[in-house]
Amino acid sequence: MTTMDFSALFVMLMISSMLRTAYSCSLARSCQHIYEGSVTPVSGEYQLCTPTGRKFDVFCDFYDGHGYTFVSKEGLNGLQNLSQLYTDRSHVLVRHRQKDGIQKDVEIAPHSAFKYRYPISFQLSQAVGFSVPLNAAMKPYIYLGFLPESYARSGTTQGYQAAGEDLTFTNCDSNPNSYLAFFANPSNLPPNDYYKRCCMSSVVDTWIKKATLTPSSRHLPEKYLYYFEMHMGGCGGYVSTDSFPTVSGAAVGFRFDL
Repeated sequence: MTTMDFSALFVMLMISSMLRTAYSCSLARSCQHIYEGSVTPVSGEYQLCTPTGRKFDVFCDFYDGHGYTFVSKEGLNGLQNLSQLYTDRSHVLVRHRQKDGIQKDVEIAPHSAFKYRYPISFQLSQAVGFSVPLNAAMKPYIYLGFLPESYARSGTTQGYQAAGEDLTFTNCDSNPNSYLAFFANPSNLPPNDYYKRCCMSSVVDTWIKKATLTPSSRHLPEKYLYYFEMHMGGCGGYVSTDSFPTVSGAAVGFRFDL
């Protein structure tokens, strides 16, 4: 066997070894797969595998005909993107926890005027085409973008939808903020203090006020609850977790169909 033959064989063996390592995980790749593979699927914590074979923790929340995937804060470290968590971008389920332990749910969606033109943009630790969140240093983070900068810079009517209600404002100064973000904050960094100066409004607090009680069987453990911020405009408002004295964190559930 020639030196070239040995080199080619070595490369093939290395590639084979890498592939075996990458795809050695036998766990499901999504909550949808868990549901389909179970006789009596129950909402709760599970482990999934990334396409490269890395395990991560999720909370699979099953309903009739659909469900939601909540990913743990530590689980974000193994993901390259969020695509394996959902099949539907029409809305998300946001679950927040109060300091007394009560948890509440609300559906958040694009404003009805934009739902076909601008579905929610799901991004991981980036905000391509959108405004970067003030607490971006707390990465990894989940970013939900509603209106891209290219549109949000205009002095137009903007907003989003919570619990079926369009929350609308007119952008007064062309600041192109239109997002809700959730921060894992593994380094326990202090939050940006902008919330102390600005800008509570009905546009950015209604999703908290309109949330409804979560059954205790669907309560999320601490590792799924993130620091959050919502920013709208240009005169739409800004809030973070610290804006709400009774709230301790929130999580986003990505919808999948069954």
